[in-house]
Amino acid sequence: MATEQVSPQPTAHDAVAAPAAYEAWRKARWEEVAGPNGRAKVVARAMVTGRDPRVVPGLPGQWNVTEAGALTVTAAAHDGVRVNGEPADGMVEVPAGSSFALPGGLVGMAGGAGGTFGLVVMDHDAVTRSGLIGIDTYPYDPSWVFEGEYRAAPAGRRIEVGRLTAPRSTEAVLAPVDLAVTINGVEHVLAVLEDMPGQRLAVFTDETSGTETPEIGRWLVLPLLDAGSTLTVDLNQVTLSHHHLNPSVFTCPLSPPGNHLPLRVEAGERGLIHRKRTQEATA
Repeated sequence: MATEQVSPQPTAHDAVAAPAAYEAWRKARWEEVAGPNGRAKVVARAMVTGRDPRVVPGLPGQWNVTEAGALTVTAAAHDGVRVNGEPADGMVEVPAGSSFALPGGLVGMAGGAGGTFGLVVMDHDAVTRSGLIGIDTYPYDPSWVFEGEYRAAPAGRRIEVGRLTAPRSTEAVLAPVDLAVTINGVEHVLAVLEDMPGQRLAVFTDETSGTETPEIGRWLVLPLLDAGSTLTVDLNQVTLSHHHLNPSVFTCPLSPPGNHLPLRVEAGERGLIHRKRTQEATA
């Protein structure tokens, strides 16, 4: 096995020279994790709905949605909240698409409409402080690239899956299609989750889970296509769950019942690499 930092450059120990498209994907993946707005820098997330003021863990002030459907924060001057550069002292509207600053150099962004808003707060020093320097992956191997097919699921199907809250919980998550893929002559069918609108995931475990890869399983991000569509299933692009980046922030879904591949999937990401430690312990 090989330990690699996510990088646009191929490494000498790759078993097969990786195609340029895969190297570009790796570069984009590292940007997603540790770039200027990388997920490893997210220290708080929240959804705000309803007119009752609420306290968001890790954020000063009280947040709510007005009768007119606008997001607001009510804060005192000493709370140190600034919206679009202006200090908040009292109730201040936070328009969708705007930024806000918090004490300690934290930066937040607000988005949403129709009375439902999302808040994301980032600490741009978080990656440096954590010592995160890369992602451990299996070497690229073209034999892990297959053709798959989306198969229709009952309309509105939801599957009860575990969620990585503390303590753990369960939730009925939308699962609009199944992914059928044949590996070594055996067909496997995985339920595909749509945990967030527009994001399809096959969350699965395999015979490496809990030893070489995380026990909680790994992700294969999939495109939005209709049932009956064929698609490329490249297991070299299997990723770690966002949960590993910040467990208290990313309370991701676990693998649905039945989403276990009874083989060793020696492809894709295996764990995070930190300075002063070779690999993050698997969950």
